Amino acid sequence: MLACFGMNPFGKNKYYDEPATQKPEDTIVHLRECIDTQEKREKHLGHKIDLMAKEAKVKMASGDKKGALNAMKRRKLYQSEQEKISNVKMTLEAQAFNLESASSTAQAFQAMNAGNKTMKKIRTEVGIDQVDDVMDDIQEEMQMANEVNQAIGQAVDPTMGMVDDDDLLAELQAMDAMDLEQQFDEAQIGKVPNKPLKTKPGKAGLSVKEAQDLNRLQAELAM
Repeated sequence: MLACFGMNPFGKNKYYDEPATQKPEDTIVHLRECIDTQEKREKHLGHKIDLMAKEAKVKMASGDKKGALNAMKRRKLYQSEQEKISNVKMTLEAQAFNLESASSTAQAFQAMNAGNKTMKKIRTEVGIDQVDDVMDDIQEEMQMANEVNQAIGQAVDPTMGMVDDDDLLAELQAMDAMDLEQQFDEAQIGKVPNKPLKTKPGKAGLSVKEAQDLNRLQAELAM
């Protein structure tokens, strides 16, 4: 247990016991207070040493040899105590310095330990498996969104399911045939079309020969 001692006005030492549970910061402050107390004692003893030196000189000059020796003995005693105080100050300063260094190291360790625990917690909450799952979900959602966009962008046939393409082609050929027959009938009664109709072989249900004959007839009527 750290203790600080000083000299009270009655010449008795007093001790200040610090609690065993005292914080490092409080202990450092207490050490600095002890150093200040020792410096005051050291200054006080220095003043007494000077007084004893003067007293010894005065007594020696007055022929009081015994008084002079007693003054010198007290001076030597004060010097010895002053040297002890100097050593105590050095010890207290070393303790304060080492405690400040240890306290700083402890704080740094606590900060690093807290950071390490926080990193572990984050890694536990965001593990590699969870990251992989999230990335898989993101890729799946993006793929589904692309499929939806492609589906929306497709052309929609309003007649899908209502009629077959072959039926529509057959109906178109029948309409062409009806138009040719109507033009042929008009030619029979003297109505000449502005332009001769051209049909492709195999169209409108006519054979190649029939289509050629029809074209030749239309050309004669147009003359």
